[in-house]
Amino acid sequence: MATAGQRVCFACRVVARRLGLPLSPVEPVRLCPLPSPLYTVLLGYKESAVAEARERFGAIVRVLLGTFLAAHAGRIDAMVGGSLDLVALVPSTRRPGSAPLGLVDGVGCDVVAALPGARWAPDLLRRAGTPGGPPPVAHMRPDPAAFSPRTENGDAPVAGARVALLDDLYVTGARSQSAAAALLRAGARTVLIVPIGRVLRPDRIALHADFLRRHVA
Repeated sequence: MATAGQRVCFACRVVARRLGLPLSPVEPVRLCPLPSPLYTVLLGYKESAVAEARERFGAIVRVLLGTFLAAHAGRIDAMVGGSLDLVALVPSTRRPGSAPLGLVDGVGCDVVAALPGARWAPDLLRRAGTPGGPPPVAHMRPDPAAFSPRTENGDAPVAGARVALLDDLYVTGARSQSAAAALLRAGARTVLIVPIGRVLRPDRIALHADFLRRHVA
């Protein structure tokens, strides 16, 4: 997850080596140092035991994502090498059903409004493995076979497509990069991962602390 001239963090090196594939590019909505109010929001919208809090945090998530997509639609097209075709979600590794981000009221409408040429496909990917079994991926443990795209009439709808893959948090990238790898293996032309928060640990990782000093006023 580094551009030319930047060092690649330890987690990225490990995930890339274990995945056995080049990492897909990552364009975060916000940097998310720990601790931070953004991290509280991105955990709270799906983890809070209070429904009102989940709804309040979800509204913030919607604004952050919708505003970013509307402002950077052209940049996203440029990063995937042309007009975006699909917008998908990284599935949860533990929660059944749709990814939490897809359950936030209004997110789909905002995606369609900001990226009118792309198809909103929140349930494009599904988890591999059996229900109740161990998660297909874990911290620093990617797996290119952990997810698979759903088929339409026997065909994967991602063949030749340029895909934006949305997620809430990007920590080590094991889950997001595994999902991107599944799309590429199914024939996607390019995949861009767009997490709302790219988690940084400046208290533990010198590279993160140095990055924040150089890029955050």
